[in-house]
Amino acid sequence: MELYINRWAFWAPPCDNQAASPPLDYVPPLLKRRLSQLTRMTIEVVHQVLDAAPESGLVFVSSGGESARQLQVDRMLIEDGGILPAPFSLSVFNASPAMATIALGMKGGYTALFPAQNLFQEGLVYGAAPVMAGETESAILVFADQQLPAEYMAIASPEDKIPPYAASFVLSSVKQPGGMAITLNPEAACIGEAVPYSSLEELITMLKGEASSV
Repeated sequence: MELYINRWAFWAPPCDNQAASPPLDYVPPLLKRRLSQLTRMTIEVVHQVLDAAPESGLVFVSSGGESARQLQVDRMLIEDGGILPAPFSLSVFNASPAMATIALGMKGGYTALFPAQNLFQEGLVYGAAPVMAGETESAILVFADQQLPAEYMAIASPEDKIPPYAASFVLSSVKQPGGMAITLNPEAACIGEAVPYSSLEELITMLKGEASSV
């Protein structure tokens, strides 16, 4: 089935400052100061594409979610025997897409996903599913991860040591000016055959190549 990526965006901190976050000058300071790097990156890439699908729902895909906040809550539970509501509410896996919808005034709802095996291929299929099923004309798909805390980095496998980044894609059944076609095969026997791109990097390279040839 042919779909269109009508807009896309990518944000990652510079190599010499992996803790950096986008400034989010359009977000109220009282809200912004509570946000993690992961949530700030998510908001930034959604903000960059939102005008292409302002009524669309958001599909958020991550391998670790709010890992640093989760560790903070675990420490609080072990050391203090209890958890404060504010840190807990910002540590849950869906905190980033939830805060993005609040900060940007989105009303299309959101879904937060943790793919079982291939982060990118499964995430792309899940994000495109409501569009391919005809339930909606478009959806905003976000892939995002932040650097694991040092405590987790010491025991994490190489594939789990993902540099911080966020990427967003407006997937649609209707092509807008500048939109680029992608083909997915929802009837394939395995995920590798359903998605012709093996990684996020491969898809972005293709999109950059298509844009430069226009």
